[in-house]
Amino acid sequence: MKNVFYMKKISKIGGVESFLYYLSKIYKDFVVYYKEADGKQIERLAKNVEVHKYTKPIKCDRFFCSYSYDIEVEAKEYYHIIHYDAMNVGFIPMTNAGFKYIGVSKIACKSFLEKTGNKCELIYNPVSIPNPRVKKLTDKIHLISTTRLSKEKGGDRINKLAELLDKAGVDYDWTIYTNKINYDFKSKNITTKEQQLDLTKEIKKSTYLVQLSSCESFGLSVCESLILGTPVIVTDLEAFKEIGCKHGENAIICDLDMKNVDIEMIKKGLLKFKYKAPRSNWDKYLTTESDYDPKDLVKVRTKKRIWDLETDMHYLSNQKIVLSKQRASYFEALDYVEVLNE
Repeated sequence: MKNVFYMKKISKIGGVESFLYYLSKIYKDFVVYYKEADGKQIERLAKNVEVHKYTKPIKCDRFFCSYSYDIEVEAKEYYHIIHYDAMNVGFIPMTNAGFKYIGVSKIACKSFLEKTGNKCELIYNPVSIPNPRVKKLTDKIHLISTTRLSKEKGGDRINKLAELLDKAGVDYDWTIYTNKINYDFKSKNITTKEQQLDLTKEIKKSTYLVQLSSCESFGLSVCESLILGTPVIVTDLEAFKEIGCKHGENAIICDLDMKNVDIEMIKKGLLKFKYKAPRSNWDKYLTTESDYDPKDLVKVRTKKRIWDLETDMHYLSNQKIVLSKQRASYFEALDYVEVLNE
């Protein structure tokens, strides 16, 4: 194998998962390994690249990992991708002898250097959205957020912005796609929904995407929104400015204490702007060429009774069946089958 990307856990939703998916849409010559994964994430990855649950030592030319490295690998080159601001996330970054480091932004590179003494190569996250930019103008303001509600993601700032909008009598609704749908939001104008893998249509229809974090290293959802032609309301973070947020042009930038929020600018809107995402130069390591075909078939053994909703097929436990690589990877992630090397 030429290139391998490893993630110990591929979660249901997350910025690193989005990074990996966009990478798989653009570049094809890598294989993904994992120990634990969400089935839907694996299913969409497997449409683009080969995906496997880790079961035995790996040999490859280049090995890339995020956050943790706990498997047996023999590679010519080793890389750790720094997806976080090491000075603010609250844990010690991993370093390994012989590894090189890639940072997804200047702030990620700088903070990692300050924390560990190791330099990073700057390679921005790729974003691949085919949908055209659209402009919209409605009397009602539609806000959207897609975020985990951890401490650094700003649930208290969401409440504060909603309070300011309510006091100003602004006609708005705010849909927040999050991992905590029962979070204590104060405003009746806020609705919480389960996180989804693709919110492209919802972002395009919105007036603003809102991301009020206290710490970010890139901001994929903000970048996605600007590409789609939807301006953003964000906090005053270097990461957001680095990816192209400009106050009064394509973004409304708020202080972390939320004391300078320009309600009149929010009401007026930012409809006409130009945006160009930072160029990602992953082509230094990856190409778009691959022999992988998701329609290729593999033989698996079932670990339990399975009803495949997609094909309306029923399988017994310990049954040998043939599936597409994409479907096999999906069931493997759920621990329903084991792939046979026959």
